[in-house]
Amino acid sequence: MNKTVSLYARTVAFGIDLFVVAFLQLTIGFALLEGYEWACFQLGHKPDFEMELFLSQFCGGFFFLGYFTLSVGLFGNTLGKNLLGLVIIKNSTGKRLSLIDSYWRSLAYLLSSWTYMVGFMLPWFRKDKRALHDLVCDTQLARASAIAYEKRLQLELPLKTGFPLTQTPTTQDDHSLGRTGNDR
Repeated sequence: MNKTVSLYARTVAFGIDLFVVAFLQLTIGFALLEGYEWACFQLGHKPDFEMELFLSQFCGGFFFLGYFTLSVGLFGNTLGKNLLGLVIIKNSTGKRLSLIDSYWRSLAYLLSSWTYMVGFMLPWFRKDKRALHDLVCDTQLARASAIAYEKRLQLELPLKTGFPLTQTPTTQDDHSLGRTGNDR
């Protein structure tokens, strides 16, 4: 079954996720900077610009890694991928990522961006549509409906009980098949 995701869906999902990270940075990060300035004012010190810059960059990295790690590791998906019906799976097993796997994949996003964004452009040139962070972490972005369909097929297989399975042979003359469209 073809599990590749279009570049459009992949880009829109990542854009939504970056918007969520930016929102977290602007709200919680701004509150942290205001708290730092308030603490400096209470102690009678002048706020240090370099410390404010460090806090801002730390919050950006923290929220980026935290959002992608926790949302994929705990919930199996990010908000953007969930809205577009996508899921991140381990390429070798086809299962969801663990918290540790999602942490390494989040760090691999940095690797994709440090290559002058070439890591994010790889899906345009690869048949399997995998980015650099997918290749490094052995992950793949797939449609959630395809994964659910495959799981449903796996659940419909008969359990091995030790009893022989018997089936009633049907003929073309069975009138109940013509009325209902199935073999019940």
